[in-house]
Amino acid sequence: MPNWDEGTWDSGSWDEPVTTSFLPQSKRRTPRHTMAANPTPDDDDVLKALAEDLADGCHLHEVAISIKQNTEAVIRAAITQFDAMKLARGQAEQLVEQKVALHQTADAAGTTVLKNCRLRLVKLFGGQFNNQWLTAGWPNGTTAIPTTQDGRFSLLGSLKTYFTATPASESGEMEATAAICTTAHTAISDARSALNTAETALDAAKNNEKAAVRTLRKRVRGLIDELGTVIADDDSRYRDFGLNIPALPVAPEPIASLTATASGGGKVHLMWPYSTRMAGTRLQKKVIGVDDEFVSAGTADGLEKTLAGYTAGQSVVFRAIAYNDGGDATPSPEATVVVT
Repeated sequence: MPNWDEGTWDSGSWDEPVTTSFLPQSKRRTPRHTMAANPTPDDDDVLKALAEDLADGCHLHEVAISIKQNTEAVIRAAITQFDAMKLARGQAEQLVEQKVALHQTADAAGTTVLKNCRLRLVKLFGGQFNNQWLTAGWPNGTTAIPTTQDGRFSLLGSLKTYFTATPASESGEMEATAAICTTAHTAISDARSALNTAETALDAAKNNEKAAVRTLRKRVRGLIDELGTVIADDDSRYRDFGLNIPALPVAPEPIASLTATASGGGKVHLMWPYSTRMAGTRLQKKVIGVDDEFVSAGTADGLEKTLAGYTAGQSVVFRAIAYNDGGDATPSPEATVVVT
């Protein structure tokens, strides 16, 4: 029980307004300059590269500075999942490409069957569209072969039914029979089904990859925010995490290399590696015989970009400059390409 005579009891005044609040206390916020100095990358490849650096920093310091939520194990697990889902999406895309090719092959074979059947029916019905053509399943008031894959597939099904019902109209010599139409129709049907299945799997793979990216981004942002609560804004250990020291931001490390490849059509594809603390990349160009100095070629959030609008035969020199809120790094080594 409290003591009525304790000095602490009447240390205030009965007339003073009550200041005690029963509302939930606001959570401690990560300093804005910590977030500003170390933004979360938008590009997936840059995000992964930063996550690798963060995991390395955790390996060195997570015990000493009491990182609890976004530990090395958690970060590396998110990286592993990201890699696995990215690989699965790539494999799913390759499978779709294969199924598209098989479908195109089956469709081409089916088109040949339709041409043979058309020649057969011209002998029977004449070259102008009439009710006999309609009975055979030819669509759209014309005897032309449909221009779409769906149209050709449907017509093969109709011809299969027609020749089955009227075997006298078949011609083995002209390769226009119910059996031939059935074989072609079945091949396309199987190819369409396989393509649909592959596309469904690709949709799932893309969703899984997006989920993995969201998880990795959450972990990266979470660790940066966590660091803002457990170490001071001028702590040099930020650099061991591949981050800027919020109170003392500096430019990123220079980009170590740059590759320029002529892509045809006046386009050039540029690629470069991640550099520590980079928030983005400034690209510069110098067209030999046109530019005396380097001029801007735009910026990039990621680690590659295709530039267009050049003239075939031009020699162009490129360089890349990493930047962040602390400034610009020194330029990368130059890369020269002859435009095609």
